[in-house]
Amino acid sequence: MALDGTHDRIVSAATDVILAQGVRKMSLADVAYRAGVTRVTVYRYFGDKHGVVRAVCQRIAAMFRKAAQPGHDTSMRDLNTRLNQLGEDLGQLSGSLPKCLEEISQAYPDDYQQFRAVRQEAIDQLFQQALAAAAREQTLREGLNLQVLEAIFWPAVIGLIENPAIASSNISPAEVFFTITDVFRHGILKQSTEGEGHGKQ
Repeated sequence: MALDGTHDRIVSAATDVILAQGVRKMSLADVAYRAGVTRVTVYRYFGDKHGVVRAVCQRIAAMFRKAAQPGHDTSMRDLNTRLNQLGEDLGQLSGSLPKCLEEISQAYPDDYQQFRAVRQEAIDQLFQQALAAAAREQTLREGLNLQVLEAIFWPAVIGLIENPAIASSNISPAEVFFTITDVFRHGILKQSTEGEGHGKQ
């Protein structure tokens, strides 16, 4: 079925319901009520609960995929803009994202693995783009072991976003992401460039 406003409204509502209630407690009736449509409409678009969860995974994964798409100016400034936007997009997700992802990994492992693959590919692309931009701009610190750096970056991003301690706190995914990328940028660059701080400044 072609995507339209109703589809997007249902997915947005389902995301809110899942993050607030969890995957196990989420019902299609709750999603329909929040989206302002009938339960039959939800069934018509997504078939069943599994289809709704899959669409939510795809929506969140799309945030990472969008951030990894190079802009017209693939510079550190451009990357900062895209990373800040990703942080803001994640910040729009209310509720517990780590708990939600954990439930999805248990109930729908195939969908979780697909989501994780898209997310990892996007983060890998961002990492490579950052290194390339810093090298072109001659701001990359000398002597860095890039293989070690990459091995640190991926677990840092995903590990903290899904960390149970973070999940049980009031720290938002946006704040986690802003902090990680800020530390990463300042760690690989010779010096911070004026006007390239993270979006919370």
